[in-house]
Amino acid sequence: MKDSKNLLLILVSAGLTLTWVYHLYDKAHYSSHQFEVLVKDSLATQEAIKDSLQKLFNEKTHELDTTRMATDSLKGSLDSTRIKIYDLRKQISDILKNRIVTKADLRKARDLIAEYKDKIEEIKAQNNDLETERQRLSGELTQLNDEMKGLQENMQKITQENKELTETINQASTFIASDLHLSAVTTHSGDKEVEASSAKRAEKFVFSFTIQNNIVKNSFYDVYVVITQPGNKVLQNDVWGADYFVSKTEGNKPYTTKIHFEYTRGEKKKILFTLQPDNFIPGTYMMQVYQNGISLGETTKALN
Repeated sequence: MKDSKNLLLILVSAGLTLTWVYHLYDKAHYSSHQFEVLVKDSLATQEAIKDSLQKLFNEKTHELDTTRMATDSLKGSLDSTRIKIYDLRKQISDILKNRIVTKADLRKARDLIAEYKDKIEEIKAQNNDLETERQRLSGELTQLNDEMKGLQENMQKITQENKELTETINQASTFIASDLHLSAVTTHSGDKEVEASSAKRAEKFVFSFTIQNNIVKNSFYDVYVVITQPGNKVLQNDVWGADYFVSKTEGNKPYTTKIHFEYTRGEKKKILFTLQPDNFIPGTYMMQVYQNGISLGETTKALN
């Protein structure tokens, strides 16, 4: 009986021992397996995060390179545009500072200002950060336009002054006429010419005048003589009346004869000319002398 109890105790002890051994083995095996899974999961996640970060880095690096290239390109373009603007500004300024300016200079200045405006708009479109610069340049452009307006007004004033000066010079180069005479002449026996007072006895006209100018150079000049018959008709040898000159006050004006002469500055030159019309009409004849389209003087002759 005692032996049976001892055997039972041994078997129970052995069973308990085997149970604890199995439990300890199973627990150790489970813990090891779970750690391995966790390690594997952590490495996969780490690799995924690494790949994602690498991809993001690559994308941003590409964007940065692209932006840098665009920025460098824009900067180069902006620098080139700025250089062109400064060059245009200098050219315009040089023209506006020139006290002696021509119409061709004004046209060039207008073209340069137009190009100047285009470049300013171009630089504004390239970079909005240049708004402040654009405003400054726009202010300069406004100032340039004001200066251009003032220059144009001065140009108009100078043009008018030049016109008046030219007119003064033309007038100064016009001769002064004096001692104007118009005579009707008849021939007596012995070929002696005497002045006639009757249209029936008159055979020809003899007119004369003295001209002088202390400014003109030694050269050849023309004067136009206009003899107007009674009835206000100009005496002309050309039956078609094709001989005209331009009077500054009367426009196209018919003339009787043009006298071409050589003149030495300062001399008192007497012009003498004979004219034989087809017939003489009773009444008052008027002789006018013109040069440079300006009347130098006039005189009359009455025939009864």
